[in-house]
Amino acid sequence: MDLFMIVLAVIPVVSDGFTVHSTSGPLVAPLGSSVVLPCYVDELLLMEGLKVEWRRTDSEALVHLFLDSKSRAEAQQQDYYDRAHFFTDQIQHGNFSLRLNNLRAEDEGKYTCEVYSQEDSGETVVQIKNVERLIVSGPDESISASVGEDVTLNCSVDSHITPEHFEEVSWKKTDEDEDILVLLYQNNEALPDSSDEQYRDRAEFFTDEIPKGNFSLRLRSVRTEDKGVYICQVFAGGLSASATVVLERLGFSVSHIIVLILCISASVSALLLCALIYYRSPNKGVIVKGPSNSLFVPLGGSVVLPCYADRKLGQFKEKLEIKWKRNNSQLVNLYEDYDNQPEDQQQKYHDRAHFFTDEIQHGNFSLRLDNLRADDEGLYTCEVFRNSDLLISDSTKLELKFTEGRFFHPYFALGSSVVLPCYVDKPLPVEGLKLEWRRIGSDTLVHLYQDGESRPAQQGYHDRAHFFTDEIQHGNYSLRVDNLRAEDEGKYECFTVQRSDSLVVPLGGSVVLPCYVDPLLRTSSLKVEWKKMHTLVHLYQDGE
Repeated sequence: MDLFMIVLAVIPVVSDGFTVHSTSGPLVAPLGSSVVLPCYVDELLLMEGLKVEWRRTDSEALVHLFLDSKSRAEAQQQDYYDRAHFFTDQIQHGNFSLRLNNLRAEDEGKYTCEVYSQEDSGETVVQIKNVERLIVSGPDESISASVGEDVTLNCSVDSHITPEHFEEVSWKKTDEDEDILVLLYQNNEALPDSSDEQYRDRAEFFTDEIPKGNFSLRLRSVRTEDKGVYICQVFAGGLSASATVVLERLGFSVSHIIVLILCISASVSALLLCALIYYRSPNKGVIVKGPSNSLFVPLGGSVVLPCYADRKLGQFKEKLEIKWKRNNSQLVNLYEDYDNQPEDQQQKYHDRAHFFTDEIQHGNFSLRLDNLRADDEGLYTCEVFRNSDLLISDSTKLELKFTEGRFFHPYFALGSSVVLPCYVDKPLPVEGLKLEWRRIGSDTLVHLYQDGESRPAQQGYHDRAHFFTDEIQHGNYSLRVDNLRAEDEGKYECFTVQRSDSLVVPLGGSVVLPCYVDPLLRTSSLKVEWKKMHTLVHLYQDGE
């Protein structure tokens, strides 16, 4: 798997009228992610007559255009269609930044943001440079070995980081239930004692080759149970990448010799049948590389289940068919480059499972699964067919992990989306339910759910904050915030209120607001607060 980092160098240019700014210092983002190319002015410009152009300086290709108060996607060069976007609601405030999604290696180069108004014009230049890389490569085909002999599993690393500064290199054998550690390189040395017992004293690196980035594994005295899939994973400079090696035991035992004699003495038709079975084997053709570990994602969020080939399939002129199945039975999604529709697709995945259709020609058959539910957990299998022949098959285990107690603080790119998780283990009746998401500290109302419908609240979050309304009845009150801005940084609170029928009382009278639990609680450590919105009405604590 290849992993690159993208660095953006920003050069502000000053005109006589107004100044077009960008941030100082480089911005870093990984290949395949999204990045914001900054461009803004320090004074508001009239929208009438305003024109903003983003272009590649090396080719003059038009990346995006804002003209006549509209974003003109139809004018974009095809390479940037659906990948380059203005923050249209921010343009009136002088923010002409561009979000570029799904970064590619060919995006490297200089970009110019040119701003034209009735009074004057100005520009700034943004440079994207490919400066950091971590490429881990393995063999293109499966490795064959006979029992008792030695075998080498190849793994080479190409990186700007020298091997002595790698945090960790590990070889693991994937199993149904767990990954078995074969050999570990850490703190600039091999650690054979950390190997699983079945590989101890049999697995070793070529130590003289490590300074060259060669972390191939020599496995001595191959056994029958060694057959399987091995992962070479590298961690360096905060990056990680891996390569997959398939070890097959194909030695000529007595049974193999008997089969060979039978095949030689068989008819021509039998030989053709053997060849057909061989070429239809899922281990031949294109090698699928996927993660060795389970994917952990929050409920209500989205996840990409990886499945891709180590070479482009554009060379194949025949029709392709891609199937994603769950637990080897339920059809999650189907892609066919002819017009048949997936009639057998499970209804529960309708409008939630999506291919990256533009990437299929490049060998990317991954599936994006949105609005994750608890019952989505399971083993997902990707199968790719060419003219009914199975080319590749790979599986990914999906686990939905609930986060409790202390939360980690992830980092998100400007312009991307994030899911703020909030759920209960026992769903409340939707009737009378009120949900509030607020900013801690400012008491800003971000979004509101009341009377059975989602209600946009604070203007700053209008059209950016969304409940998963279909999941509220199941106790999932998570919030998705789109188009992240710098000012979104902070802490957020999720409030739930279950309202019963309204109480009507005369002014000056008395009323009892019911609140009780079952079973009873010990009062010695009990704390009870009654609040109206965020104003404290009454407090019970320390037994009084």
